[in-house]
Amino acid sequence: MAQNYTLMARKNLLKPSETPKFYAVARSGRKVTVKEVCKRITERSSCIGEFLLEIVNVLDEGNIVQMGDLGNFRMSIKTGTPTDTAKEFKASCIDKGKVLFYPGSDLRKLCKTLDYTLYKSDSSTDSDKDPLPDDGGDDNQGGSGSGEAPDPAA
Repeated sequence: MAQNYTLMARKNLLKPSETPKFYAVARSGRKVTVKEVCKRITERSSCIGEFLLEIVNVLDEGNIVQMGDLGNFRMSIKTGTPTDTAKEFKASCIDKGKVLFYPGSDLRKLCKTLDYTLYKSDSSTDSDKDPLPDDGGDDNQGGSGSGEAPDPAA
């Protein structure tokens, strides 16, 4: 299946007098929840819910989760208030934790072998479909937000 994309004009902030140039922006079909992924997997296997919980537990213990050719998950932290000396630093200086993901060979290979298709939102065949859910987040995807990519499970 090809990766859909839209085109977006972006200005070079370092050279505001130049005309905008067009960049490809990946267009996602829809969000798939963990519950749906688990449901798909449990149709073929069992214990996926416990498996995902154990990934969270391993990360909570401060360990790196190696998922083979899929990639690795590890925890990172963001310091909100740096201090001049190590002695002054307290845990309250830490702003938040976050999970980092490093793609493995399968995902890196997928990124290198993708086919690309320009998404056309003005097609009359898309006008009768429900719009994609919008979480109010990143709107850098261009287009009108209508249309839906085919379900790979179908």
